[in-house]
Amino acid sequence: MIDKDHDELFDRVRGNLGEHFTNYMFIVMDEEGNLFYDYTNYRVGKMLVSETQQDMDADSLDIWWDDEEDIDDINGTDL
Repeated sequence: MIDKDHDELFDRVRGNLGEHFTNYMFIVMDEEGNLFYDYTNYRVGKMLVSETQQDMDADSLDIWWDDEEDIDDINGTDL
């Protein structure tokens, strides 16, 4: 589980997002694969996760890799 050492950081994230957006959600994962997420309210969080899942399923996300080696690692091929 993500420990309380990150509470101050998460509070800053909430503050920064809240200054610019009425509705937001953020999700983080630590090195062990533990998730932490927060959202402005339950309905907003549920909608944002649902919309994200639909976008990912539709393969409409454009990801620009900084290094072509990253693409090779994911695809398991060499260019």
